[in-house]
Amino acid sequence: MTKLLHEMPVDHPARNTALINLDVRIRCRHTKSMRDPRTWKIKNDTYNRLNDSWRNNFDFILNTP
Repeated sequence: MTKLLHEMPVDHPARNTALINLDVRIRCRHTKSMRDPRTWKIKNDTYNRLNDSWRNNFDFILNTP
């Protein structure tokens, strides 16, 4: 099952957990390509700490058990 981080409540634990600790992928809204942000510079940030550029251009897809 997958969920989008931007659709979760602001105080949801997944939005306040470092990306490196989540099973998360990002999809570019323009090209639809999928990537693993856990290998990028933003890996230690939480979704809530990312700037608007990340939130406006990418969907953060959380895989849940």
